[in-house]
Amino acid sequence: MIIEPVYTVDSTVDKVLAALEKAIATGHPQIPPPTKEDMEKWQDPILAASGTKSWKQLAKNSASYNIFWAENQIFLYLSRLDKQGRFEPDPKKTKIFPKNTPLRVIVEVILADVNTRPELEISQPVAIQ
Repeated sequence: MIIEPVYTVDSTVDKVLAALEKAIATGHPQIPPPTKEDMEKWQDPILAASGTKSWKQLAKNSASYNIFWAENQIFLYLSRLDKQGRFEPDPKKTKIFPKNTPLRVIVEVILADVNTRPELEISQPVAIQ
C-alpha cells in the first residue's frame, strides 16, 4: 500500500537526491492492515502528488524507477509500458550497481534516462515515495 510521505521536487540531481535520502531515512514503516472504511477513504498519494486520477493516466506522461538494495548489489529498474498501458520493469534497461555506489550516481542514471524519453514532461516535478 502506498502511503505518505511523497516528496515532490524539481528534476535536478541535487533535489531528487535530497528527496531520495529523505525517503530512505523514513524507511518502510509497518502500518496496521487497513479496514474497509480506511480503503474507501484512501487516496493514492502518488496520484495526488502528480495531479492524475489513475495510474494509467500517470503512465502516459511519466516513468517509474525502482531502486532495490540487495545484499551485494543495487538494482535500478527502469519502466516501460505493458500492453495495457501500465508500468512494468524493462529487463533491457535494468541497471546493476556495486553495493557501494553513491546514490548520486543512480540519480544521474535516472535523470539521463528521463532525458531520452520524449513523452516525459521534463519541467514537471518528480514524485518520490
